[in-house]
This record gives sequence, structure tokens and C-alpha cells, in this order.
Amino acid sequence: MTYVACELISGDAIVGDADEIAAVAWIGHGDIPEYVPWGLFGPVQEYLDEALPR
Repeated sequence: MTYVACELISGDAIVGDADEIAAVAWIGHGDIPEYVPWGLFGPVQEYLDEALPR
């Protein structure tokens, strides 16, 4: 799994290679457990806890 921190400027997120990626979703901080119920890698979660509004 690869994590990328980015900021939406314009346009839509799309799956560029359906053989490699099942879906793309822009989600809020509170929605992370719905998509990753087992939790994120600790340092990634710590970054998001500080960077994203709750």
C-alpha cells in the first residue's frame, strides 16, 4: 500500500489502471475507519490527525 498526501485543487480523482487499483475516494478524517477498519500505519495516522480537520 502506498500513501500520498495531497491537496485537491480541481478535477476528479479517477482510477488510472483498473488492474492495479479498485477505487479512488476523497474522504474526510472521520471516514477513515470505514475504508481502513484495521487502521493506518501509525506515522501516517499521526500525520493525518494533525493535518486534517475533524
